[in-house]
Amino acid sequence: MFWHVLGELIPLAFAVIISPLPLVAVITLMLGPRGRGNALLFAVVFAVGFFALTLAFASGSKGTTQNDSFFAQLLHIVLGFAFAALFFFLAYRSWKKRPRKGVAAAEPKWLAAMDSFGVVKTSGLALVLAIANAKNVPIAIAAGAEIGGAGLEWGLVVLSCGVFAVISSLGLIAVAVLGGSRGATGLLTSAKSGLIRHNALIMVVLFVILGALQLGKAFEAF
Repeated sequence: MFWHVLGELIPLAFAVIISPLPLVAVITLMLGPRGRGNALLFAVVFAVGFFALTLAFASGSKGTTQNDSFFAQLLHIVLGFAFAALFFFLAYRSWKKRPRKGVAAAEPKWLAAMDSFGVVKTSGLALVLAIANAKNVPIAIAAGAEIGGAGLEWGLVVLSCGVFAVISSLGLIAVAVLGGSRGATGLLTSAKSGLIRHNALIMVVLFVILGALQLGKAFEAF
């Protein structure tokens, strides 16, 4: 069951891996005066925060299907349709917020101040993007429901949340570890501008895929 749960979590983790704003933040830190130190701190705090968020949702849903197969089936159907509707709505909202043709995408205001970020501000930004990011919270809710509803022992629940958080943070960790290599500055700068420019479209595609996966799981539960 543990490996089955991890298999179900991979698409959700992938959506977090390529979520543009956390990647933009860690790239900006990597290019800043404190470089790899701040970037690694950001990646670690993000992973810890996302782990705590997922664990909270998993704890809330644990045991809701215990000893009641009918209720378990009904809950999976309801959650599948609910999450599908939520992800499709987020895709629609991201599409509506995309920059119009010929208009440059606006950079988040906090990007300009990141060169002066120390330990506290870097950690604070990582926590905000991990637990208060409207694009990541629904993913953590879906992952928590998957883990909590699988009937795992508490140790495996915690382990599942930890593995999910680490996999979800692999993109940030890769930038922090590999971004300091020779010749990486130009690549990071190009990646940063591309992520900002195509942020909305990336999230549209991700949310549509996640919505379709959740819809499939709802029909599968019938």
